[in-house]
Amino acid sequence: MTVSRTRTGRVESDSWQLARKADGSVARIGVTLGDAAGIGPEVLIQALLHTHLHRRVELLVFVASDLAPWLRAALERFGVPMAPRKGLPGLTLVGVGPHGDPGNAVPEPGVSTLLSRQQAFFALEAMAQAAVRGEIDAMVTGPVPKGIFDHIQPRPPGQTEYLAGMLKAPRFAMMLAGPRLRVVPVTTHVPLRDVASLLSTERIVNCGLAAADALVRWLDISEPRLAVCGLNPHAGEGGRLGDEEERIIEPAVQELRALGLEVEGPVVADTVFHRAVTGRYDAVLCMYHDQALGPLKTVHFHDAYNLTCGLPVPRISPDHGTAYDIAGKGLADAASMIHALLRAEAIAVPRGGASE
Repeated sequence: MTVSRTRTGRVESDSWQLARKADGSVARIGVTLGDAAGIGPEVLIQALLHTHLHRRVELLVFVASDLAPWLRAALERFGVPMAPRKGLPGLTLVGVGPHGDPGNAVPEPGVSTLLSRQQAFFALEAMAQAAVRGEIDAMVTGPVPKGIFDHIQPRPPGQTEYLAGMLKAPRFAMMLAGPRLRVVPVTTHVPLRDVASLLSTERIVNCGLAAADALVRWLDISEPRLAVCGLNPHAGEGGRLGDEEERIIEPAVQELRALGLEVEGPVVADTVFHRAVTGRYDAVLCMYHDQALGPLKTVHFHDAYNLTCGLPVPRISPDHGTAYDIAGKGLADAASMIHALLRAEAIAVPRGGASE
């Protein structure tokens, strides 16, 4: 494994003060590597070296038992200490299945295999179960390919939907967030041709409520301002370019307003993100994946993170994929994982908590 310094967006903390919750206990944060054939392991180690988070919280890394000796050796090589015992700050490896030959378990960087995807799934499943049991205060997930869910029918579109199902969230949404822009796609990993048929007033309302709840509870925005983006060019131009705005989106905006939220929309997509970046909105609800992530990654390519709204236990992840093409080459930038870890700590230890 090759670990390099972050090339951009460096965030570093010299504070090793314990991150204590309101009851005085040390915060517990669960982490997964994602597919170990990708850049997940190296960006996690880089992020720990930059943030020293393992010195302030009890960090539980859920990892396939077959991979545990390899990961332990890598962590020790870079001076990341193991937790001395439960309840104290440090890093603990939580070994899970599948159980096979450790000598054949370590994947070649950049080469995802059925075994590496199984390892990623079992780790994610174990962390979700720990969250259900109330054993962790926040979750950070490493990047995975969608193939880790191929054995599940119906197959979850991604980790967001899988975790929402495991934690039985009544409503949830994926928020991609950076310092200047936050976006919430109403539909996520679906073909563009299916977006219009999948949109509904209820779906937009649920995303809006989940996003507003996350902004209040986890991002310290007491009165969130939401924009709801139109689907069609010029937001339908009064029905000339599509009727989804009048038929689906406008009723959702009215319903969200009736529930007491400050909401504008449907706002045309070619101006809404500029308004958000300059401070008019706290988040933009977008109708499809690339409508949200195109602007987000233009502004925050390195320093965004992914926050799952609506879960009883917050989940944060870096805003990038497995990057198999650069895995193990020392090129991976850990800035997004750094922001994900620090956001998990901030949420796990809210302002009502204490630090020593």
